[in-house]
Amino acid sequence: MTAEFFKKTKKIKKAVQAAALAAVLAASSPNALADAASVEKQGSREGINVTEINGVKCRPKTRMKTYLFMGVDNKGDVTAVESEEDSSGQCDVLQLLVIDQNANTYAIVPINRNTITAVKSLEDDGTYIATSDVQIALAHANGDGLEISCENTVDAVSNLFYGVQIDGYMALNMDAIATINHLAGGVTVTIEDDFSESDPSLQIGDTVTLTDEQAVHYVHDRMNVGDGTNECRMRRQDAYMAGLQEIFMQKASENDSFVMDAYSALGEYMVTDLSKKDCSKIAKAILKNESLGKFTIDGTTSLDYLGFDEFYPDQDSLADVVLQLFYEKL
Repeated sequence: MTAEFFKKTKKIKKAVQAAALAAVLAASSPNALADAASVEKQGSREGINVTEINGVKCRPKTRMKTYLFMGVDNKGDVTAVESEEDSSGQCDVLQLLVIDQNANTYAIVPINRNTITAVKSLEDDGTYIATSDVQIALAHANGDGLEISCENTVDAVSNLFYGVQIDGYMALNMDAIATINHLAGGVTVTIEDDFSESDPSLQIGDTVTLTDEQAVHYVHDRMNVGDGTNECRMRRQDAYMAGLQEIFMQKASENDSFVMDAYSALGEYMVTDLSKKDCSKIAKAILKNESLGKFTIDGTTSLDYLGFDEFYPDQDSLADVVLQLFYEKL
């Protein structure tokens, strides 16, 4: 990352703060998008009776576990923000893992980093300023780059999903990609995008087992790859994650210490409230439970007045995902 990028991120953050103050005056709700869906938000899943989502009466499922995994656009060892030249980093990857302990199933929900939703604007020390509808990736850019940034992102994702309880999080920065790929022994993918400006060794049509350096370009690069959109990158990330999950689950089934060893290897690039034991339990749940696959939220993408991408989730699609994963119809 360059100092220029850090300054740009700080400018974005200040713009978010200014926009937040305006948004408070302009809207009676911190998230006007969610209001349009006619979905009652719930603060927890236990002890709640009947609610209604888009005209469907339902109640929250019990014995659910939900975890948020984040990929942060920063390099090097994870450290706290100390000056204006530092950046907390934005979340380029956000994925929910939803485990239903009653049904013995799990599902993955990718979240577009450009999703417009209610995000709290914070000082680096966590002091609250205001809330405004901005890219969800900016939630992590508000805070200390450590727990405060992660918790702010958890809060934004929870609000997007109508108050769903998130039981834990893990944030990894860019340098973790090479380590993850090395732990896997390389992930095999088919190259479908033009990488000529990013990594010429990745040729369209080739099926390759990615080296650690290639994995960084494949998973992270966006603006000079393919059509340059986040949606294009998300497709590559999905392909990589599918291959990675298969390899990691195989290794975890063969070696009881694999998950804990991976946890230790990623420590300097990671911020999490999950212990080694927690991660081991999650891996075991994935191994023994049935996969429901990926739940995608539809929506539309446009450019804001500064030229940044904005993804507006279709509220019916979002409500349908929430209903399917977190509620029982009555």
